[in-house]
Amino acid sequence: MTKHLSQKPTRSFRRVDTYSLIIRLRKSKFINMKPTRILFTIILIPHLLLSQSLVFEGNFGQKQYDLNNIEQIHFRNDDSLSRPSLSLHTAQGIRQFRIATIDSILFSESADLRIYQLSYIHSFPISGIESFTICPITIPDRHTDALSGAQFVTQILNDALYSREQKIKNQILAGNLPDFLRDMITLKSEFSDLNGTVHTVEYDVMPDYLAVGSGQDFCRLPMTPQTAQAIADSFGCILPTRKLVDDIWKHATVKLEPFPYPWSNESTKVSRFRDHSHVIDSARIATGGELGELIAGIKKDVVICNALKTNPGKVAIYGWHHRSGSPIQPLYIGHSDQYVDYSHGIRLINAIMRVDGVAKRAQDILRDPLLYKLLSDEAAPMSQPYYRY
Repeated sequence: MTKHLSQKPTRSFRRVDTYSLIIRLRKSKFINMKPTRILFTIILIPHLLLSQSLVFEGNFGQKQYDLNNIEQIHFRNDDSLSRPSLSLHTAQGIRQFRIATIDSILFSESADLRIYQLSYIHSFPISGIESFTICPITIPDRHTDALSGAQFVTQILNDALYSREQKIKNQILAGNLPDFLRDMITLKSEFSDLNGTVHTVEYDVMPDYLAVGSGQDFCRLPMTPQTAQAIADSFGCILPTRKLVDDIWKHATVKLEPFPYPWSNESTKVSRFRDHSHVIDSARIATGGELGELIAGIKKDVVICNALKTNPGKVAIYGWHHRSGSPIQPLYIGHSDQYVDYSHGIRLINAIMRVDGVAKRAQDILRDPLLYKLLSDEAAPMSQPYYRY
């Protein structure tokens, strides 16, 4: 965790080798930063004398500039595959702007920050900005009048499956998900290809499972694989493989023991979804885990696998690891893709990964006859790394 003189510490796990920063200081001096595979954060720090600075961190160390000396910041995208966004952390929540659409950021003498994006100008008082971070994907902003988790659960409590799924999809695609899910975490692992050659793979994961609501009032919501796939496609993500579920568990900083209910007709009801989400948070709090940390052991993952192509109309589930590392649920494709119960969870992964520093689409890796082993523990490439919907 990075600590500064800010009012609260800011944590960042960002991969930023997809763009360069060009900082224009007053008096026309330019500074070009080209981060390469580093951890990077931009933090606004309110000092005791009420002056403010930008602090840049990376493998170049730490660089700090007084805001009074910064005129503009430009982003230059160096990776045509990635779609990173600039995340403004404010008291009202996170606002995201896709970096490819940002012309420049201007620090005005009136103490405003202005983002020039296409034909729009977005203005924010600098005093109301807590930090900037870079998110590898772009998610719509959550509206100030969006439903809370409790309100939405009440709305869908007795809905039939089709109606419920449509409402879940609409809420998430409209940005009604807690801000901590927007702060994806970059994992770095070494995997071998089919020939045994070891490669370094970096990939971004959501710290928790998809939920609807705010950071203060949310509910993790199981859903059909078709709904999950539609959301993943919209956000530029994929669903995990069995191998990646195992790897995410290894990296998790919050590992909880699964809490299964005895199966009954209640297992497929929204009331049980809500109750299980509450149990998870009670257990997380009891262990000292914080929202935004990488959590595991709380759900079975809806996964992709080769069997999806030969078994259409099925959902593949796997995981729900004990603290010992053994999963409750082996890979299973016995349920219809219309079956959803409280134990299912949807964790999204950025579809753009880096293999030995080179950006690649996860779908292309899974189809590759040599590299597919980096992301899959199956015996053959995955020609259909998605659910049809």
